[in-house]
Amino acid sequence: MASARNLRVIEQTPTRPDGEVILRPHVVPPALYATLAAVDICSFGLLGDAHSQLHQRHQMYMRLAEACEITRIPWWDCYREDRGDGALIIAPPDVPADDFLDPFAHHLTAVLRRSNRLASPAARLRLRVAVHAGHVHRDAHGVAGQAVLHLFRLLEAAAFKKALADGAADLGLIVSDRLYDDATARGGLINPDAYRPLRVSCKETRAKAWLWSPGGGWG
Repeated sequence: MASARNLRVIEQTPTRPDGEVILRPHVVPPALYATLAAVDICSFGLLGDAHSQLHQRHQMYMRLAEACEITRIPWWDCYREDRGDGALIIAPPDVPADDFLDPFAHHLTAVLRRSNRLASPAARLRLRVAVHAGHVHRDAHGVAGQAVLHLFRLLEAAAFKKALADGAADLGLIVSDRLYDDATARGGLINPDAYRPLRVSCKETRAKAWLWSPGGGWG
């Protein structure tokens, strides 16, 4: 199994809020099996100006890093690609996939709720997150593979967007069927009652996935 140090090369990036210099992971090995998360800022295109967009992006990264730290996911060892209105995150191979399910979702919900408490409606940050696990392949331009493709099909599925738009939640989380089955089969950190099945249709992808709700009780 690859170690976390194999995920990265060193590139200096902006500092943490406390002034500590961050060393950003930049590349992954040519191929590895890992847990992936894709994040999207809801209604990003409706923000009226660049300042508002930059503020939302900053808040997204701050909240993701904070939730990872609480969950003990090594944010600064994860590979990250910025997507303009979101991000792709690939965890080191030795990070349990279960950590990205209930533990991370609850913690991200909590930090979003706290930061949104005093925010105006226009500044409220709402996120959609998709989680999957699979083989990732790297070339000179970034990462690819069926796992990455499937992850973003889940994130962009109309049924997922509608489920979040119909509610008032700050976070929507969708989990691939394979990852959900693996986590429940091994008795991982997952509460099955907090999930309901969702049929996903996006481009050529037709698949079953699982939608998470912090309170469960889907009925």
